[in-house]
Amino acid sequence: MVCADEQIHNEEVKALRELAQNMSIGTHTIEEMEKILCQDENSVSVEKVARQIQKAEQSEAMRQIISIAYIDGYFAPLEREMIDNVAKIWKWSNSEIKTLLEQTEGLDRVRDVSENRDELELSISARLLKGVDSVLSRALVDNLTKAAPENIGRKIEQIRKEILLVGHEYDEAIKRCKIIADEDYKYAEKSLKRAKFALAGLAKNFDKCTNEIQQKIISEGAANTAKEVAKQLEITKNALTVETLKEFEGVCESLRAKQRALKHFSIAFIGKTKAGKSTLHAIITGDGWDAIGVGKQRTTRFNRVYEWKNIRIIDTPGIGAPGGKSDEEIAESIIEESDVICYVVTNDSIQETEFKFLQLLKEKTKPLIILLNVKNNLRDTRRLEHFLKDSDKLFVMNSTTGLGGHIERIRRYAKQHYANDYFEIIPVMLLAAQMSREAEHQQHQDKLFKGSRIQNFLDAIRVSLVEHGVIRRSQTLLGSTVGAIEEPKRWVAEQVQAYQKLTDELKNMRDKFQKEIIKASKNNHEYLIQH
Repeated sequence: MVCADEQIHNEEVKALRELAQNMSIGTHTIEEMEKILCQDENSVSVEKVARQIQKAEQSEAMRQIISIAYIDGYFAPLEREMIDNVAKIWKWSNSEIKTLLEQTEGLDRVRDVSENRDELELSISARLLKGVDSVLSRALVDNLTKAAPENIGRKIEQIRKEILLVGHEYDEAIKRCKIIADEDYKYAEKSLKRAKFALAGLAKNFDKCTNEIQQKIISEGAANTAKEVAKQLEITKNALTVETLKEFEGVCESLRAKQRALKHFSIAFIGKTKAGKSTLHAIITGDGWDAIGVGKQRTTRFNRVYEWKNIRIIDTPGIGAPGGKSDEEIAESIIEESDVICYVVTNDSIQETEFKFLQLLKEKTKPLIILLNVKNNLRDTRRLEHFLKDSDKLFVMNSTTGLGGHIERIRRYAKQHYANDYFEIIPVMLLAAQMSREAEHQQHQDKLFKGSRIQNFLDAIRVSLVEHGVIRRSQTLLGSTVGAIEEPKRWVAEQVQAYQKLTDELKNMRDKFQKEIIKASKNNHEYLIQH
């Protein structure tokens, strides 16, 4: 269930690992768990696990599954699909699942009005399990309570060099972002509902008109033009019900998904494999170092989500990773819910093909920061000495031997697909920043951190949040909604033109028939007078 929505939350993984330790789960089971989290092709299937659950344990197991689904505050369609799949394997009736899910929805509704302090401290998922008496569920309640979305920010310990998130200015910016996000979400939701209702009404009227005309064609016979009208109505009805309404439902679902991140400013990391995304993630959050290093490269093909002090970091799989999704799929899966996109490239491999996906950012009006990770093996003692002596040497901007040529090339490639050059290119050395956090380099930690120039990137993120956070939250919540309503509006306008053309044809034919009737009537009248 942690992997079901194709987005792995750091708190879900922590809860699972703590649970494994508390329950003294065997090594083999932990290995199988890790295979599932990394989407190993040899991992055990949902079906195989489900079939091994005894009938007496199925009800509790289902509650545990639903609890995990609700841990991030959003019950995704893919999570519902998995629940239905498990219920089918267990031969549960639809009513049994419906009853359990209705209980959960009931918990959601009473959440804000409960006066019981103990209840308020529990997440929806923890309350779903409360009262289920087993060692596993009791441990899950403890973990889910700690992992409730509203408590995540409070429980993370403050880490060294927490420069990004310090100060009254930051707190005020987050507060403004949360207010505008709530307002825009309600407005977008209302607008989408109205548009969907209008389109559904249109589909119903098309159906009614099509049936009426078809009956007249059958019972009375009809001219070719009437048949053309009926055919056009059928084409429009199919396009509306099969394509437009289906796409519109996808947009509504996308908005619902954004609800889980309303309290967060979201930053997405995108880039090729080994460009330094995991290192960047760990530098900013102080977590996730276990995903870095030989033999520990993260192999998941899903986005990893880290929520921390009202910032939500989405770490994507590497673009072009073998067996992974296409570049467009990776980008599309996170663009909608991100406020800022950080694209990580390295100075040893800059190719035009890497920048084609930026077309999607242009379409979604997403702000972009390009992070140029300057690679240099500081693990080599001599190179480390040179770097500590003169770190600026690696950041020289002349176009022949320095970074100037790389930056010029990045800007040229990016501009072709992003359509403007309103984005920052920030050169940093992520390895130096990483080493500044390592115990063996504590005597040089300040020099390493300063020399890495990671502070420039942190400042850029701070500006995005403090100075532009409100408008970027609005873009995230309203941007796709505007497009979603504008597209069917354009489609309806095209349909109106098609029907206007048919209407004009029918009017012309009517006028022609009326003239011919008047003429025939006059001729017949004269003929009768003569006789």
